[in-house]
Amino acid sequence: MTATPNGRNRLITGVVAIAALYSLVHVVVSGIIQPLRSENIGQVIEELQPLYRLFTTGSAAVDHPRQYGPVFLFLFHPVYRFTLSRPDLLAWYAYALDLVAIAVAFVATRRAILFWLASRGLTPSRWLTPALVFLWANFSPLYGVLAIKNVELWELALIAVAGAAWLEGRRWVTAWSIAAAALVKMLPLVLIPYLLLRDRRTFVYALVALGALLTASQLLYGWQMGWGYLPMIVGAAAGGEGYGNAAGMIWHENVSIRGAAVKLFGYLETPDPFAMKGYQVGYYVVVPEHLRATATAVAWSAQAVAIGWLMLRLIRPMQTIRTTLLYWEWALVAIMMLMLAPQISQDYMILTLGAFSFVMAGCFAHRRASWWIAFAIAVLLVGNVVPRGLFGRLVAADRLAALDGGSHLLVSEAYQYVGFPLLGLIVVLAVWTRVSRTT
Repeated sequence: MTATPNGRNRLITGVVAIAALYSLVHVVVSGIIQPLRSENIGQVIEELQPLYRLFTTGSAAVDHPRQYGPVFLFLFHPVYRFTLSRPDLLAWYAYALDLVAIAVAFVATRRAILFWLASRGLTPSRWLTPALVFLWANFSPLYGVLAIKNVELWELALIAVAGAAWLEGRRWVTAWSIAAAALVKMLPLVLIPYLLLRDRRTFVYALVALGALLTASQLLYGWQMGWGYLPMIVGAAAGGEGYGNAAGMIWHENVSIRGAAVKLFGYLETPDPFAMKGYQVGYYVVVPEHLRATATAVAWSAQAVAIGWLMLRLIRPMQTIRTTLLYWEWALVAIMMLMLAPQISQDYMILTLGAFSFVMAGCFAHRRASWWIAFAIAVLLVGNVVPRGLFGRLVAADRLAALDGGSHLLVSEAYQYVGFPLLGLIVVLAVWTRVSRTT
């Protein structure tokens, strides 16, 4: 028997109601209760040390080459002096900043999608916005960042604003947004070479914006956080395995292409509870001496193949309108900048949320079941719509990690050690390739 239209509509309504209830519970528990249950801003305070030294010694000194950028300090400068002894108030402020960033990122992403659909003469599905809300409300890396009140959500917001503005031809907004994102934390800096490839005028505007922000920081904080900041982070990126943190390459949660390749040749030691030194033994991959050269060669080869694949898609001529070209390339670069970074973990996956949203809109536009299935798999692997601990057990992440010495890892840690998030990025890239070619 075939389902009647009324029966089909009731089924859809029921599924939507369940999804809405699930999303509401997820938002309340993971987005409100858990982040506010504890301050959990140790990493933010660590990166605010230049401000602390400025307030206490008069010099905004930097003690490591991976220091968060001037825009990060701009965001916290107005309140940090008054919350030095009140980490609870600082946590509330950081939490409020992240909530604003989520709202900005969602609105900008939806605006970019609607602009692209309009440029194609397509009418948005009535389910597009509810689907976007479901995706964003259940994308677990968002809650991982929100729990520690960190800056990746501001990076997401600025990248989303830049993408929407670029589609609409507002070059200065794009330039300022990318410059600000790069000076929150270094990873979005890779968008600037992409501007040089695709739009030299916007590239020049971005350099002007970078210069202006660094000049303002120079006046407020001095050389290390001013004009000397950009050379410092570029040097860290170019001079080490992990952006100034060489051990990051072999960290058990690293899911970059190079990190995953290195893991193939290594193992995890079993921690000794009586001899364990901090969080070291058992959490960094040990590569035997006789395999290190091979592991390095394989890791760099995998990186080179990925870069070559990306260049082929960015450099080759594409017979399409400007809006569609930029729309799909923006999603591509957002995904690849994570895969190609030396060190990346699950929380950084929040920077792909805009790209996932773009690809989902493409699936709506073409309505092919196989694309939707692959996209859903990618969302499960990267976004962990099902809680990561439960999903990690479903895919046997803990048992797979145990085969390589990782029996001591938590299920969520084992999930990253095995590399499931990287697999999810590869799957969404496959969907991206199908949808963008069809478009």
